[in-house]
Amino acid sequence: MNQKGPENKDDKDHGSEGTFFPKLKEMLIDFGSYVRELIDLEKDTKADAHETIGQIEKSVVFKGTNLWILIFSVLVCSVGLNINSTAVVIGAMLISPLLGPIMGVGLGVGINSFALIKKSLLNFGEMVSFSVVASAIYFFITPLSEAQSELLLRTSPTIFDAFVALFGGFAGIVAYSRTDKGGTAIPGVAIATALMPPLCTAGYGLATMEFRFFFGALYLFLLNSIFISLATVITVRYLKYPKKVFVDPKREKRVKWYITIFVLLTIIPSIFMAYKVVMQSYFTTNARTFIAENFDFENTRVISSDLEYRPSDTSVIDLTLFGEPLDEDLINLMERRMGNYGLRNTKLVINQRAGPVDGVEDWRAELLTTNLRSDIMEELFERNEERLSRQQEEIRQLQEDLNKYAMLDQMSTEVFREINVQYPFIEGFSLGRMVYHEEERPEKDTLITAIVTIPDEDFDQRETFERWLKVRLGEDNIRFVYFR
Repeated sequence: MNQKGPENKDDKDHGSEGTFFPKLKEMLIDFGSYVRELIDLEKDTKADAHETIGQIEKSVVFKGTNLWILIFSVLVCSVGLNINSTAVVIGAMLISPLLGPIMGVGLGVGINSFALIKKSLLNFGEMVSFSVVASAIYFFITPLSEAQSELLLRTSPTIFDAFVALFGGFAGIVAYSRTDKGGTAIPGVAIATALMPPLCTAGYGLATMEFRFFFGALYLFLLNSIFISLATVITVRYLKYPKKVFVDPKREKRVKWYITIFVLLTIIPSIFMAYKVVMQSYFTTNARTFIAENFDFENTRVISSDLEYRPSDTSVIDLTLFGEPLDEDLINLMERRMGNYGLRNTKLVINQRAGPVDGVEDWRAELLTTNLRSDIMEELFERNEERLSRQQEEIRQLQEDLNKYAMLDQMSTEVFREINVQYPFIEGFSLGRMVYHEEERPEKDTLITAIVTIPDEDFDQRETFERWLKVRLGEDNIRFVYFR
């Protein structure tokens, strides 16, 4: 007789583990294959590499139609910046053909075509020159010479501008490499990377001799262009576009050497530019946090703040205060706190005056008066807006209540006519809304109340009447009061 030995629990657990991990590994492999298929650029409507290269090479050239479209888009953008219209600026970015030479440089580096790099750089220079000159001519003759907020936004790059240019460049070259050209991707890249407004701002700086606008805007434009080209190089190499083949090995070596020098001359300054942008953004963020957390006083207000980042010198935080002056001990305390915000090599300048602004420099007195008046008007406007909103809500609620009472009053007459036909034994009827109180419930309730006069001999028909009235009024919560 065969005897079955006791089961070993450890063997059972070991068997479960032996099947679990292979299944988990298989699931992970399948999931990885699924993700690779989702992000694969080789299978998804990929255009022929030579076709894409030809289209980008064609968009590099600025003459004839391309040149006139560029000039007109520059003028449209200049008008938008001049009148501070975001919609007009976006429209100009949609029609501007600026991406061609920039992506051409990246493509040339990616496929080892020094001829394409030279051609793209030449057209890039022409593009920048025509754009700046056309914009400068417009701003020179326009009667509106004041710098609007749309202009001021284009004078100093941030790290986010570099990110937008890099990711926008990736989107642009990927869209170019598809058979359908990415649909709306390329116009979207033109808007996102915002290449046109900095050129127009540089033209404004040239026309008004405001060179901080000129150099700041060109700096932003150059930074965006470099990161778009960098994204193009990376994508072209990833897609394995065919590189230029040279018959003469010496010429190939020389061309590769030229490209290496060009890449170094481009990448090294861009690293310093990106580092400067990062440090400036870091300084601005820390300075604003420092001001927000340390200058919130009951009787003193920060009227204006000027943040000046100096990479090779002491940066400056210049604050203008109005109200009760801060004493020296408190100012010294603020200066000691700056180190906690990463502002060690920074000077704190506080301009303050109590009460009237007599004796203050003219420009600062005007600034105090204007800003304070603006803040007061803004606060009054917000209060009036809030009060008006509350009043409108109250009026709406009262109107709804009034409409309910009027509708119920009108319905009462109609319902009584129907009652005379269907329930002739009812001698009197009244319908209205009444406030109802209950001893157990402290809150009051408003209910539709029906007051009915009915003879004793017909009182047993009240339930039928109640059901009919609820259906007739479309209201389940009705309180009935009977007189007999």
